[in-house]
Amino acid sequence: MNKKKLLATLIKYACCIIPGALISWLVLDQHGYAYATEIDRYRILCDAFTIPGVILIMVGALVWISNLGGFDGISYALKVAIKRLIPFGSVEKTEKYYDYVERRKGKRLKGYHFIFFTGIGFLAVALFFMYKFYQLY
Repeated sequence: MNKKKLLATLIKYACCIIPGALISWLVLDQHGYAYATEIDRYRILCDAFTIPGVILIMVGALVWISNLGGFDGISYALKVAIKRLIPFGSVEKTEKYYDYVERRKGKRLKGYHFIFFTGIGFLAVALFFMYKFYQLY
């Protein structure tokens, strides 16, 4: 792998890890991690890594569904509605739905699996802390 691809991959993962770490830190701060007992610390750590993990996996699922065309009908309907609500808009030049879907097929995203993998990584860390919690519980 050349250096440009490696750098692009690192940037992609960093763009997911940084917000996930920020969410984890916020959960730790809001749940009083510094003042908790040992068993509560493991519970709080499990929660802190589960929340961004689930969010990242769900965002990845939404991107996947959108990429399959699941939201094309909604976006087309909104586009047509906005064109019709704008005064003096060109209603006659509205694109047909079939043409809209075909045009969108050419613009599908590729290489968004890093969102899933980052979420799975956060969930793996959460499972480790859950294991440690149940060792003490």
